[in-house]
Amino acid sequence: MFKIQKQKFAKFSKLKLLNTETKECATVIPEFGANLNELILAKNKKSHSIIDGDKTYNALAKNKWFKSRKLLPYPNRINNATYTFQKKTYSLPVNFPAQNHAIHGLVYNKNFEIKKTKTLAQSAEADLQYNYKNETAGYPFAFQLRIKYTLTKKGLRCTTTVKNTGKEKIPMGDGWHPYFKTKGKIDNIMLKLPTETKINANKKMIPTGKTTQFTKFSEPAQIKKQEIDTGFILPKKESIKKTELYDKKQDIKIIIWQETGNRKYNYLQVFIPPKRTSIAIEPMTCSTDAFNNKEGLIILKPKEIFSASYGVYLK
Repeated sequence: MFKIQKQKFAKFSKLKLLNTETKECATVIPEFGANLNELILAKNKKSHSIIDGDKTYNALAKNKWFKSRKLLPYPNRINNATYTFQKKTYSLPVNFPAQNHAIHGLVYNKNFEIKKTKTLAQSAEADLQYNYKNETAGYPFAFQLRIKYTLTKKGLRCTTTVKNTGKEKIPMGDGWHPYFKTKGKIDNIMLKLPTETKINANKKMIPTGKTTQFTKFSEPAQIKKQEIDTGFILPKKESIKKTELYDKKQDIKIIIWQETGNRKYNYLQVFIPPKRTSIAIEPMTCSTDAFNNKEGLIILKPKEIFSASYGVYLK
């Protein structure tokens, strides 16, 4: 019922985790950040492509919107690409010059090794690994990153594991940057958020340290012309929190879930790009600029491990 196909994507290869019975699949590009470039799930025997991925190698390499990129060791922005850790100040590469920020981490375009693939009667699994060895002067730490994608009849699960492989403590945060779509404009979709706590930000999209209550999508509500590029804080108790996107015309509800609790995905970023044909729902372990404001920042000791999961299914 489940199998894994290896195919070509320009000069890269891609792994397709496939349910041969339902035609559901998750397609990953190991050589470009272990990027989840396609996700097709089914409801009532009808397939739905729900991830807005890159259709060509040029679009993938251009990386305009960081589609489905893995955001590690920092999701979102680092203010002025500078931070202080253990009384030392570091400067990261500025890859968002409009605001002079470093953004979205250091692994989103790296070549991951395929450590293991496995198929069972009820699942297909791909386990990918990247060893970061102080390549960037602004982040002179070492870690091992493993990303495990598992496709089952219940949807897709992604488990991220980070091990500090160096000899000193390291700061880190993790996130994911998928764009979800159905058909047509996102304005017609109903959105429900698992929190009402909005993070206030300044003109450079850096948190001010204050929050406000945001109840517009505490119950399902049509997005309409709402503009969103906003961070949210989730309750930090051990739980599974779910963001819901409901397309009434297609009669599908996309559920994006994330583990919360100690060192889990206690933050959420929501962003609608200008074309308004998709919406980014981004599980994160920390707030924007966490290397500076410490909000949700994880410190790993040598040999210490972080592990947490998020996933997607249809209802």
